[in-house]
Amino acid sequence: MKKLFSLIKAAMSQDMNLFKVKQQKKSGLGKIIFPIILASFFMICIGVYAYGFAEILNPMGLIDVLLSIFIILTAVLTILEGAYKSQGMLFEAKDSELLFSLPITKKMIFTIRIIKLMTFQFLYNSLFLIPSVIVYGIYKKVDLNFCMSSILMIVLSPIIPTIIGCIIGYIIKGISSKFKSKRFVQVILSSSLLLVVLYISFNKNKILEYIAQNAANIDVLIKQIYYPAVLFSNLIKSFNITEFLILLAICILPLVIFIYFGSIYYFTIISKSGEKGISKKTVIKNNKYKVKKPQYALIAKELKRFFTSPVFIINSGFGLVLMVVATIGLVTNFKGLVAGFSNGIEVEISTETVMQYISKIYLCLVVLMSFMTSITSSMISLEGKNIEITKSLPVSSKKILLAKVLTSNIISIPVILICDIIFFIAFKIKILDILLIVLASLIFPTFSAILGLIINLKHPKLDANSDTEIVKQSMSTFIATISGMILGLITAGITFIDGEKNIIIIIELIFYCLLDILLWQYVVKKGSKKFEKLSV
Repeated sequence: MKKLFSLIKAAMSQDMNLFKVKQQKKSGLGKIIFPIILASFFMICIGVYAYGFAEILNPMGLIDVLLSIFIILTAVLTILEGAYKSQGMLFEAKDSELLFSLPITKKMIFTIRIIKLMTFQFLYNSLFLIPSVIVYGIYKKVDLNFCMSSILMIVLSPIIPTIIGCIIGYIIKGISSKFKSKRFVQVILSSSLLLVVLYISFNKNKILEYIAQNAANIDVLIKQIYYPAVLFSNLIKSFNITEFLILLAICILPLVIFIYFGSIYYFTIISKSGEKGISKKTVIKNNKYKVKKPQYALIAKELKRFFTSPVFIINSGFGLVLMVVATIGLVTNFKGLVAGFSNGIEVEISTETVMQYISKIYLCLVVLMSFMTSITSSMISLEGKNIEITKSLPVSSKKILLAKVLTSNIISIPVILICDIIFFIAFKIKILDILLIVLASLIFPTFSAILGLIINLKHPKLDANSDTEIVKQSMSTFIATISGMILGLITAGITFIDGEKNIIIIIELIFYCLLDILLWQYVVKKGSKKFEKLSV
């Protein structure tokens, strides 16, 4: 048992920075306080939603439905999150070779991975369930049974959804491992899952409105398709030993069965994922060496690094995905989007009014999505232990850093330009507006790329254990994302100061063009020196 706890503690230190406080005493407190503040803000928002439901359900005598609704919604979100998170925590953890070499059983290794994932899901679930329980307690009698049963619900609720999410993750990884381009297939499947999450997010108001209007019927449906939600609700209202034992059996037995069978196929999938299919044609081609110019070779290296990391693609390219989705939505459902936006702000806006500003609206979309796409904010950190090899290459630091900026532009600018063309054709945009939007599609992604690179040089993370830790949890990524969103909103807001005129847009383009030049000069003079001083 002591060995198990030691291994769990070691596993928790990977991908989950809250468990690394002792490593950096000075900054450890800050790393805990900030997530707590962020989580508190999120829980307040969920609490507001829950209170809105309660205000509707309580007069109807259906306040008990509140918990059932939030349990099932949280379960669905946990399944989606588990399917996505399992890719990094189960199949792509970089401490696998170390664990596999230790004298421990396969089941223990898999159990450690599942406990780690369950811990993350427990924290994730708490953000939704704690506010809903507090709101529910406002309308119900709060006693010892209420408190104990609520804690039990929060602890046990992630188990079944996480198992389902892991099974989906297994399927995604299993299917991708059978293809030659494993990473590409995995990215396609994971991106499809992300689009489902985006669809739910964009339509959450309609979904919540439908749930409120059909609460009684939905409660019956929940009892039919997700029985644990009924048991959780019943135990909070009044404790029953029989239902308690049934709930434990429903949660624990599937977990034990999943660990037993999952550990068998887990290692098979990981071994297949590590295989590289090499055909005879590939062997013949490998005998022919192509000489590339240093700059082209560096760009090819960066592109390969990007496209071989699903978590890097999905998180860093999130803005590009939104750009494509928003452009398609704007072109195919323009009137519906205008009507939906009008309902959201409770102000009637005509399509004719929107059409007058359609070019500016789309340009603001280009600005926001460009600033939300921060690929370079992870590129230095992803060098990891190979940073010394990269620095030893017979090329200048300037060329290495330039390759990272150009790679970001090669990935982002073509996607934005394709969206531009679709928009131009659909709305028959004027020549001047076309020119301004195209210039924006070149200038703003370049600014975002250079800014992300500077931030990553300032806050590198070369000792990370996985790509997930760098792309999703590093200080560099966080600063780049937040600063990009703030700058994007400010820039987009200023665009409308002069109404239908384009003077402000021209000034903004000139301003950011000069910023691109000045920031790049900073990278050449000071950024190169910082890069040369980097070490693991």
